[in-house]
Amino acid sequence: MGAASDRDLEFHADRVGEVTDDEYVAVTQDTFVEMAIDEFRRFEPLDDETTVYYLYVTDNAGRLVGVMSLRELLNAPEDDVVEDHMITDLVTINADADPELAANEMADRDFPALPVVDDDGYLVGVLRTDDMIDVVEEEATEDILKSAGFSFADVEESRSSAILESSIPRILRLRLPWLIVALAGGLLAGGVIDFHEETLEGVVALAFFVPVIMDMGGNVGTQASTIFVRGLALGQIDDRNAMKYFAREGLIGLLIGLIIGSIGAGAAYVWQMNEPFATELAIVVFVGLVAVCVVASVVGYVIPWVMNKLGFDPAAASDPLITTVKDVTALLIYFGLASVLLGELL
Repeated sequence: MGAASDRDLEFHADRVGEVTDDEYVAVTQDTFVEMAIDEFRRFEPLDDETTVYYLYVTDNAGRLVGVMSLRELLNAPEDDVVEDHMITDLVTINADADPELAANEMADRDFPALPVVDDDGYLVGVLRTDDMIDVVEEEATEDILKSAGFSFADVEESRSSAILESSIPRILRLRLPWLIVALAGGLLAGGVIDFHEETLEGVVALAFFVPVIMDMGGNVGTQASTIFVRGLALGQIDDRNAMKYFAREGLIGLLIGLIIGSIGAGAAYVWQMNEPFATELAIVVFVGLVAVCVVASVVGYVIPWVMNKLGFDPAAASDPLITTVKDVTALLIYFGLASVLLGELL
């Protein structure tokens, strides 16, 4: 039986060994069942919330050779040795494994705990579901904060402390870089609007729908990038299936665009139905919304993927770049189509 350890999980764990629990019950393979049960009775974890599900069986050198559930142990004859009843088809986690991959393994197998071994098979601890929840929450917090525009150089530092307790110059260094990217994108989008000033002067109603076009693209792009970054972090998206998800997201963007575009076009027509250009305006709004939803969906996947391939953090860089690309693209499509369909009114 290992001694308890007081771990502070508010750090970025790089290996399973850093979050391994050494509060467990282990006996050698020649131990009688009755003695093993006594080991359980004497087990007193320092943490009252620690629950022991399994008995781990080792050889005399400490290498893991088997495991028994508590139910199996209590149902076994007391004068038998545990070797006669243990399970030898073991599922283990290496102490040097990535914690996120270990969390996926536990989720896939639905085990409350898994033994942790070193490269030589020696039992070094137990990985529990509660430990993995802390790890997953830490990783999720990191990705969420980065996607909001925070760039952390020291991944070992608590993200909350970095935001709340850092000096003002450090906070500026954390937040400004990607916000400057977003500012540049906004200025570029403003240049597109300025270039089509005559179009706006000819049909003022076009200006009413610019916020709709841009905001809808932002919402769709943010949804797509969030789904992609989460799938990438959890190992659900990789080189083998990336193209499938790209195509699927493009189709989803098209379907969303058709629905949203129909609603927007209907609103535009009803709003301007007394004007001679009501039908043309509705078509411009419809096509603009469909196009921006498709572009935002695909870009929301492609940009994080490219950033990941180039070695950049996809969570930190994605949103500002997606915003820039979809805003400029959406406005070019919107005003370009307006110039064609409403040209005679300009």
